[in-house]
Amino acid sequence: MIDIALNPEKKHWDQYAAENVMAKYSHLYDWGESLAATYSLPIFRLATINSQTGRMTGSLSLILFAPSGKNKRLISLPYTDAAGILADDGESGRRLILAAMELADSLGANHVELRQGGALQSFVPHHQEISTWYYTPNTFKTGLMRSLPPSVDDLWSSLSAKVRNQIRKARRCGCDVKVGGAALLADFFAVFSENMRDLGSPVHAPELFRSVTGSESLRAAIIVVYLKAQPVASAVVFLHNGTAYNPWASSLRRYRPSCPNMLLYWSMLEYGVQNRCRWFDFGRSSPDAATCRFKVQWGAGMDALIWHVFSRNPHSWDPRSESLEYENWKKTEIERSRRDGPAIRRWISL
Repeated sequence: MIDIALNPEKKHWDQYAAENVMAKYSHLYDWGESLAATYSLPIFRLATINSQTGRMTGSLSLILFAPSGKNKRLISLPYTDAAGILADDGESGRRLILAAMELADSLGANHVELRQGGALQSFVPHHQEISTWYYTPNTFKTGLMRSLPPSVDDLWSSLSAKVRNQIRKARRCGCDVKVGGAALLADFFAVFSENMRDLGSPVHAPELFRSVTGSESLRAAIIVVYLKAQPVASAVVFLHNGTAYNPWASSLRRYRPSCPNMLLYWSMLEYGVQNRCRWFDFGRSSPDAATCRFKVQWGAGMDALIWHVFSRNPHSWDPRSESLEYENWKKTEIERSRRDGPAIRRWISL
């Protein structure tokens, strides 16, 4: 017998995420909590419980996303490549989807969007169970991952001569690297926010980065590349279940001839190896984008990234209708972009 529990204790939630081999850092309690708290969004955590053993057999965190004048959605999770359902078996996964739809009914939400690392076939309920909903998988983004060898020397040898030469060039130009925590947050954000402005993308609130890097369970590190004491490239890396994850990385365009971005990515991969990770997750890209080609040159392979949308008839939702790029935002003065960006970014779920 499988029961549904709403908002179980953090220790039980994280224990399950630690034991499930499919769990990512984004399944941990503090990731969803940081997103919800930063942008004042309601979060709901659903768990399946084996009534005989009392053990969790599945989990699903959902944030209610309700931009003014637009349809409400329950998302697992906004601003995140992949979170979605963790489940020990098909029945637990199916019950979580049904519970999410019941929750959507109670909240007046017309869509449930589950961002998974792969397919949901074994979890999708029978048609008669969800007759008022229809299901659409979306595959417009790809994840990129590579395996990591046991040593830094092996990692270096696995890279192409071109990539190694660009890393050496960054060193010759005077670039150096720091790896740390909160002390590097201001330098990370200086680079990240300027790069987002240059891309035409409103930036996340700095409170989000303070929250996720301040969490012990998320095991975050900040990596910054400096050129003549100036931060010119930066990233955040999370460690979980033998994988190093990089959701945010940026470099300043005017310094690119010195290749600080190449030293940044080498440092992230090196950090993963030094922490005995078996995999490095480069985050998502559009398959035809320059960022995808950049990651592939580091040995990344494309991995299915499916965003599963359940919509209540007659409503429909296509995640591609959102965008993170606004041409006029590129002309915004940098301090204004840092001040005004988070209010816009709050309602872009990508």
